Amino acid sequence: MVERTSYTRLVLGSSPSTPTRIMKSIIYAIFATILYAVSGVVIEQKLGKFNTVPLTLLFTLAFIPLGIFILAFQKLGHQEIKFPTHGLLWLTLAMGAFYFLADYFYIGAFTAGGSAVVITTIIMIAPVIAAVVENIWTGSLPNEYQIVGYIFAVVAVLLMTKK
Repeated sequence: MVERTSYTRLVLGSSPSTPTRIMKSIIYAIFATILYAVSGVVIEQKLGKFNTVPLTLLFTLAFIPLGIFILAFQKLGHQEIKFPTHGLLWLTLAMGAFYFLADYFYIGAFTAGGSAVVITTIIMIAPVIAAVVENIWTGSLPNEYQIVGYIFAVVAVLLMTKK
């Protein structure tokens, strides 16, 4: 196998080292945030006049060819590809329904007349909601730093949505 540069390892995810995996997750999160912010502005400015369901369906149709392309790219890079099986396959399909509904409501917020700034600001509370769900899932309680973070997130949303 050809030795890969650290950039290639980062992109293809073939390096098992923890710092590389953490960096990869940070880069992915930054790209996702940028793409969601840009898509919000595009939906608000150009697509907000259309119905939510057709937009959601058309956006979802793009997933299949893009997914196949990325999967082929990873296979060419000799990256191990693991697909869920048995019970986790059903959980994965259920999560697909969750993602569809999340996108439906996200797009619906724009088609209902919302602005990109207000909608993306409200989405800033996603980490708070995720932490609460994780606490419920694991049966743990948030620590004092997390509670303060929750408060700051809510205050940030309130301040950003003020006119």
